[in-house]
Amino acid sequence: MTKAIRKEREREIRSNDIIATAEKLFFTEGYDNVAMSDIARETEMARGTLYKYFKNKDDIYAAIAIRASKIISEMFKHIDQKNQTGIEKIKTICITYYEFYKKHRGYYEAYYHSGMFENKESPNLENLRKIRINSFQVVIDALNEGIKDGSIRKEVDPAPTALIMLCMSNTVNNLVPVTKMYMENYEMTQDVLFENTLDLVMRSIERIK
Repeated sequence: MTKAIRKEREREIRSNDIIATAEKLFFTEGYDNVAMSDIARETEMARGTLYKYFKNKDDIYAAIAIRASKIISEMFKHIDQKNQTGIEKIKTICITYYEFYKKHRGYYEAYYHSGMFENKESPNLENLRKIRINSFQVVIDALNEGIKDGSIRKEVDPAPTALIMLCMSNTVNNLVPVTKMYMENYEMTQDVLFENTLDLVMRSIERIK
């Protein structure tokens, strides 16, 4: 093993240690409540050394979001889509995405952290953008397939429809206080809200034969 390769491996190990430590802090304390100094302290590393690995806190969070994207991509791989129509694939994708949110709350927050994409200094950002666009394309492809196989109305425009679906899903996942108030008043769980939202979406794009 050459010296350069050994140094690169050591850097990768150190970077992964930083990410793992930051994950615990972000997931328990919340992103806004964690500073680079907190991460440096937990990793027993000087702040100056920490900045040699990551430009800033957003850069670390982007790296965590990339980990999140790998988790959801792996969950999508386990979906048996070969014998499904386009609209069946859309339903399966929506359910899988909700399961990702329920099982991996911390990673979900990192994956859809508001404001992250405004940071131009994160080296991990461009990689994350590409991953997100590819994931979004999976939904568009399923909609196009549904239009082609006749399970989805031909009037449906895939790109805006996929974006509306994403917005609705994230609204269900990120409940604001007033929504929680209404849900409590009608004794409605988040799962019930999701199921009804999914049913509404499916009915709006389904082609009635």
